Amino acid sequence: MGILAKRSEDKHIVDTVFTMVKKANDAKLKFGEDNVIDVTIGSLCDENGKFTIFDSVSDVYKNLDKMDIAPYAESFIGNNDYLREMKSWVLGEHEEKFNVGAIATPGGSGSVSSTLKNILDPEEILLIPNIGWGPYKIMAKEHDLKIETYELFNEKNEFNIESFREKSSKIMKSQGKVLAIINDPCHNPTGYSMTASEWENVVKIMNDLSKDGNFILLNDIAYIDYAVKGYKGSRKYMEIFTNLSPKNLVVFAFSCSKTLTKYGLRVGGSVFISNEKKNIDDYMRANEFTCRGIWSNVPKGGMKLFSTIQGDEILRGKLIEERGSYIKLLEKRSKIFLEEAEEIGLEVYPYKEGFFITLKIEDEKIVENLEKLNQENIYPIQVAHGIRIAICGSPSKKLVGLAKKIKNIID
Repeated sequence: MGILAKRSEDKHIVDTVFTMVKKANDAKLKFGEDNVIDVTIGSLCDENGKFTIFDSVSDVYKNLDKMDIAPYAESFIGNNDYLREMKSWVLGEHEEKFNVGAIATPGGSGSVSSTLKNILDPEEILLIPNIGWGPYKIMAKEHDLKIETYELFNEKNEFNIESFREKSSKIMKSQGKVLAIINDPCHNPTGYSMTASEWENVVKIMNDLSKDGNFILLNDIAYIDYAVKGYKGSRKYMEIFTNLSPKNLVVFAFSCSKTLTKYGLRVGGSVFISNEKKNIDDYMRANEFTCRGIWSNVPKGGMKLFSTIQGDEILRGKLIEERGSYIKLLEKRSKIFLEEAEEIGLEVYPYKEGFFITLKIEDEKIVENLEKLNQENIYPIQVAHGIRIAICGSPSKKLVGLAKKIKNIID
């Protein structure tokens, strides 16, 4: 018998992102920055390739009182003003239409992890998209869960509602409960955003299956504030949840890392809604225990930063304006890459908005093609069923001609 618990004996993490980031950085040192195309890291960068720090955020943070940063938070579920402003920001004009609860978490990751922990028992099944954020699988393993995947896209390059229905039905029959993850809008890693009719179909499936048990949807909205349609437009689909069966719950995983470009502060949260108050009360009670039992406190300074900005119309306006300039920059970068990709026949998954574009690559050719690209000093990221191009972190000038280079190399 070794020192590890049985559930930890086969844990081993290979982080494809930071491994490739290191390769790209080593190449820059060896060949020079201008001779390397680094489309690895999923952080927003300016046109000089420098990490973006919003002035409208930093100016507020550096003027916070030291007592707003150093002490513990008011409560292990988060500061009251943070919870109030987070609910308001996430739900917008829809807040008054539901029973609502909220907790602060260490980044959006904390929200995802706590949802898995409190909704499913060990050995139960989590439903995730076949193309998605890799850590979903790691978190499932951490909580001793099994994984089932639905096909994200159908043959028409639309959200595959039939696959979602089929897999959800199968899980409901086997365990009497479904927890499904949908990362939308600005899906990571494809940049897809669902239509209102696609969301209506999702809610219909949730309601149809609720006759046999509870359906819990984890809506990962990490990138919602980079949607082209703006604040109100990006949240319009939430109106559809007013039709939700009272047996169901929706948890929004919110990330200040993306919204404020303050990744290192590790502040996010869960905002959860239901048309049944008992669901909110039960979920809040369970999460209060998790907050205390796992991370105890979320950084007070990060929460105060967010609530200060969101609670002040002028400060909030400055942030929206500054972030808006980067949304336009992402539009510009995506247009450069996508127009050229279409012209030369480089196949990509359907992109609408956001940080990433993903190439359609057959699974057995992904590693081989990555190696070919690395040999030509191009460094993207391997994801499920493709190769991710992080347009968020690449200056526009380095995206010009990139699709053609990639096509020539992998052909």
